[in-house]
Amino acid sequence: MPAIKKSTMQQLSPTGELISDGFIASAKHHATKSINDGKQPDMDKATQILVKATTVITERYNLPRDLRDSLIAVAAEVLMIAHKEEVQNQEKVKAA
Repeated sequence: MPAIKKSTMQQLSPTGELISDGFIASAKHHATKSINDGKQPDMDKATQILVKATTVITERYNLPRDLRDSLIAVAAEVLMIAHKEEVQNQEKVKAA
């Protein structure tokens, strides 16, 4: 049995590894380009894109509404964590 590589996200099947690692590599490229271009993170834009992607996937693959809602909830949790971290960073800058 061939060894299964550890993904940067989780342990997946070989096909899952290719999809996952390719997706992350592509996202890192886009993020690096945006950072180099001087763009600032936009929480509203991130939320809009995540909701749109979730809606398209749900409609295209006829996923149940509860799965769509779960995907949106996960995205919301990630965005809340990112927001909390940014607020903390701004408070540190103000205190300095």
